[in-house]
Amino acid sequence: MKRILFSCVGSTDPVRGLRDGSMLHIMRHYRPDKVVLYLSAEIREKDAKDHRFQRAFDDFEQRVPDYRPEIVRIESDIRDVSDFDCFYDEFGKYIRELQTAEPDAEILLNLSSGSVQMKMTLALLSADLRFRTRGIQVKTPEKAASKAQRTTDKGYDLEAEIELNEDFETDAPNRCEEPRLFMVQRETEKNQIRALLDAYNYEAISMMKPLLPSESMTLIHFLQMRAEYRYAEAEETAKLLGRTLPFKLYPIGKDLHASKRIRKEYREVSEYLLCLKLLQKNGKLTDLVIRLNPLILRLQKAYLKSCCDFDCEEIIDHSNGHEYICPQKICAYSAELAQHLSDAERRDINLSFCMRLIAYFGKNETEEGKLFHKLSKLNQKHRNTSAHTLNNITEEDIKESMGISSKILIEKLEKLLKTIYGDLCAPKLFDIYDTCNAYIYQMI
Repeated sequence: MKRILFSCVGSTDPVRGLRDGSMLHIMRHYRPDKVVLYLSAEIREKDAKDHRFQRAFDDFEQRVPDYRPEIVRIESDIRDVSDFDCFYDEFGKYIRELQTAEPDAEILLNLSSGSVQMKMTLALLSADLRFRTRGIQVKTPEKAASKAQRTTDKGYDLEAEIELNEDFETDAPNRCEEPRLFMVQRETEKNQIRALLDAYNYEAISMMKPLLPSESMTLIHFLQMRAEYRYAEAEETAKLLGRTLPFKLYPIGKDLHASKRIRKEYREVSEYLLCLKLLQKNGKLTDLVIRLNPLILRLQKAYLKSCCDFDCEEIIDHSNGHEYICPQKICAYSAELAQHLSDAERRDINLSFCMRLIAYFGKNETEEGKLFHKLSKLNQKHRNTSAHTLNNITEEDIKESMGISSKILIEKLEKLLKTIYGDLCAPKLFDIYDTCNAYIYQMI
């Protein structure tokens, strides 16, 4: 993995007390591929007079010939290095730019160079999950470095410090360490995000302060809208993600014969089923059963169309957004069907009516017909009661009506979609939330 060191430089850099300053010491032991130096106005002016950093780098390269990092300088006009507020947004911007340019790189942050405010800012950013960073602290040498001249003092002897640098000796200790405090804080926030992802609680993550890289937060917002069946909004947000993801958000199979209407219908019912799947995963079984009704009705009508060659539009009327059974249209369609549905009245089309149609076409004993029958039973026994009372539906209630668990129920509905819509169904669709979660895990 490529490494980039972002380092402020101050009055202990590049060499002080015949020992590496923090920036040079991190370079020595971590070998970053790129080193980004942030120079305040004072340090920039000192460097302009004696070229201290380039001379230190030249000496380092002569002694360590197999290491040639890219050096980038950021020359600031800031003179008041005690102003915390002026650094937080600026450093965050530079780190974000580095991460955007090198998304797979790890960014090392020098926590031991620069003013107290600079070091504190980088310490905060080292625990920020928006960035792939590691905070590196460099311990003061055992020798009384506090008595050595600072590199900003008038009597500082640059040539002697560089030439006599004792950190080039073979037994020189490695003074770098990664503060556990920031690692623990970072891991705590990671675990918090993971727990919410495991619960598919995208709304909670969206409401928190930005904790993740911007692309991941956009993906979180997309998942929130998708989980809430905010269909059009989710599709628009998906466009913002572009082609940056290594997988498709809406995987769909290739069926050259499927009409535009069928594709739209499949997209709508499959998205709705995904919402129900999240309810099942989170144990919200009452919501699951209550919201099953419109999906089952649409699937019954789609099943009649694809497997029985019967379009319910032939026998229904539309009025004020409702679909009504039309006895006259039934008679016009088929006298035999009219006899089978002799008690049909002008009322809303429902699950029971569609079950009678499925039975008429001899599909009531098929695997799909039996599933529809059990779903209709579940709807009659528990859905209507729960919709009008405070009763909750339990796993036992579903097993009693269906003979299967809620998890297997969802799996059977996925299989039903495959039966109805054939090659349009892509199995990866039904795992899309887990796929997205796994991707976000990698980003943190």
